Amino acid sequence: MGAPNLTDNVWLYGSTYKWIKETVVNGRQNEMPAQGGRLSEDQIQILAAYVYSLSN
Repeated sequence: MGAPNLTDNVWLYGSTYKWIKETVVNGRQNEMPAQGGRLSEDQIQILAAYVYSLSN
């Protein structure tokens, strides 16, 4: 409820690794806070790769 299904092919902001990483780093206005200042570059890459893998 209130969160997207990350295992389907419906993506609001693009389903490429690049777009997912951008969302993690910069967040989405009023939807997800930016995590760029909280996570290391390695953590961001791992998280983005994991989310990307859910639908591929």
